[in-house]
Amino acid sequence: MGKKNPQKKNNRTNIIQVILDDYESGTKDWRTYPDKTAKGNRTIRISQELYDEIGKDTLNHQVLELQKEHLLSDGNGRGVSGWYERGSQLEKIVYNLADIHTFYARDGRTPKYILHYEPIHQLRKEITALKASQRQWKPWLLSCIESLEQDLEKEKIPQICTEKKEIYFKTLTGLNQLEEPTYKRIFSKRYLDNSKTFENNIQTRIIADARKWNPFADEDKEVMTDDEVLSEIGIETYHQELSVKGPLKFELNGQIIDTSLWKCGTVLNAEVLKNAWLLPEQNITKVITIENRANFMAEPFEEHTLYIFSHGFFSPKERTFLTKLRETLAGANTAFCHSSDLDYGGMRIYTFIKNNIFPEVKPYNMSAETFTRYRDRAEQREEAYLAKIREMDVPEELQELKNCILETGSTLEQESMLY
Repeated sequence: MGKKNPQKKNNRTNIIQVILDDYESGTKDWRTYPDKTAKGNRTIRISQELYDEIGKDTLNHQVLELQKEHLLSDGNGRGVSGWYERGSQLEKIVYNLADIHTFYARDGRTPKYILHYEPIHQLRKEITALKASQRQWKPWLLSCIESLEQDLEKEKIPQICTEKKEIYFKTLTGLNQLEEPTYKRIFSKRYLDNSKTFENNIQTRIIADARKWNPFADEDKEVMTDDEVLSEIGIETYHQELSVKGPLKFELNGQIIDTSLWKCGTVLNAEVLKNAWLLPEQNITKVITIENRANFMAEPFEEHTLYIFSHGFFSPKERTFLTKLRETLAGANTAFCHSSDLDYGGMRIYTFIKNNIFPEVKPYNMSAETFTRYRDRAEQREEAYLAKIREMDVPEELQELKNCILETGSTLEQESMLY
């Protein structure tokens, strides 16, 4: 081991304090503390600064006493004893790792090993208990927990566990137990004892976790809002409603409902989405989902076309309903289309629908031809925004639109087509 000049510590009065400071100053020795068989000599140079700190006579006397007890190396000759002049002027002291427990006992300080590892060991036990508290964890929540364990493997206490551990653990448990979407304040009261605790203390962290680990929560805030992320994990901030226009037939509470009676459209609330039974006989040849409300409202009623307002990303409950609709229409040669802004977010929403709801979906007013037609109404974009488009993967049917956006450096909102 190399020879170290220990940094000056305030209020040191004993050479044992100097020895322990030296022992704890490195990156390896103090980690061997539990191993009582650890051995090896370590050298400390005695400087004038150290003499000034403790007092020359005091320090010399303390070293002589420890050498008598064989707790510091001693012997004949300067190279062994550490003295320039025995009892008067020290060059160095040499201690052995085998005596560290004795030094700690005499000094009375808590070993650095315990201060460092005890919180880690305790937190590891708590995380193990958290994992064991549920028969099965939702995959994204399990990823949240495993990320904490990964920090512990690096001997790092996650910041969330130093500040809001109890709230965080309770929130993860509550989210795992959710079987149906629930309003944010009801969730907070039920699992965190206060209706505002979730929003005020842990919501930001949970949203960040969901964006990172939940496959349905987009990491880009420009694409998916925080409220939409919360909806993905079962926390509702508003009453879920699905706006539709066109022929849709379902049974609800023993009554047959035909939405084609409302030529201007109607709204299906969360309870309808949950309890409606779609009739096998439908008069639908085309389903068109539309991102923006103004464009949805502007579409004229067509006898065999069902328009659906998507408002962005469909929530889990909405996806379940639309998946059932697709299954009901299977074999009827129904066309599925989607219309969004001709930009990064719009292409992400389209891709999401294709991957998770309607695999057969085709673009509706989302072509390079449409972009060119309204090119004079497009907005120029900064390079950072365009870089995200350049790096994203899009379905083959959107590739020409993507190229057009990159070539012009601009994007087009749906509302631009309405005037």
